[in-house]
Amino acid sequence: MSQLKPHVYFNSSMDSADDWRDALATEFKEFKFSVGDDVEDPDSVDVAIVWTLPEMGFEQFTNLRAILSLGAGVNQLDPKRLPANVPLARLVDATLTRMMVDYAKTAVYRYHRKFHLFERRSRQSSWIYIPPTLTDTTSVGILGLGELGAEIALALRLEGFEVLGWSRTPKALDGIETFTGRDGLQTMVGRSDIVINILPLTEETRNIFSRDLFQYFRECAYFINMGRGMHVVEADLLEAIEAGRVEAATLDVSTVEPLPDDHPFWNHPDILITPHVAGTSIPMTAVPCIAENIRRALAGARLSQQVDRERGY
Repeated sequence: MSQLKPHVYFNSSMDSADDWRDALATEFKEFKFSVGDDVEDPDSVDVAIVWTLPEMGFEQFTNLRAILSLGAGVNQLDPKRLPANVPLARLVDATLTRMMVDYAKTAVYRYHRKFHLFERRSRQSSWIYIPPTLTDTTSVGILGLGELGAEIALALRLEGFEVLGWSRTPKALDGIETFTGRDGLQTMVGRSDIVINILPLTEETRNIFSRDLFQYFRECAYFINMGRGMHVVEADLLEAIEAGRVEAATLDVSTVEPLPDDHPFWNHPDILITPHVAGTSIPMTAVPCIAENIRRALAGARLSQQVDRERGY
């Protein structure tokens, strides 16, 4: 257990401060843990662990050494309100990765085995037999081959699916055909029965799923969004479903969260909404990663999973 005595500021509307305080106690014998707007001695705060920015921002933390995201992404943090000289890191731990893989497999199998159709027909008392097929008859295209995307791709390949992958820069994964560039993206989605998005959100990837890309989808393909809501032009997705270019979609994220009550995605027969649950961090399993970055921050070392502010991930 470390003898460091860090002052940690915590802010999240989704995570339990008490659970994270207890988890950090397994890593640090002594530490100060502050939550909320009224922080005693803000100049002494070393590290901020956050899901979203506190309303007052970070200006009062004049000696802040690191900002640690509680998510695998950092797009929920307004970059304009982040101090430019303070390093920022994502959280990627084994439990979160496992959850993301499980979500992807669940969503893929739901379409591969036609459960989305059986569910709808069961509400209609309609018994229509659809013969099952083997996984190698279904191709899955994955946008984003970073740590999470690569794990999802390899897991689906082990299940027997034909897996294709696209990334901004060339990647090599055993048994997976990979693509890059605009032409490669169009080719990949055109060969995919199911398309999964796990891209980080950058200015280059914002609105990447628009009419311009949907037109290259294989007819009646399925779409699973595990990235960010702002990757998708929502009106264009609805248009693609209406035109039959996309048969159905599973969306774990949306442009506005929670999804507004009057949003057309609700009650759409071909859209399944999940409330941003594809992956989450469990304090006791994620705390070693967080603690390691606290130690790095106090030592002035580069953070693990440190974000390149220019790239956005």
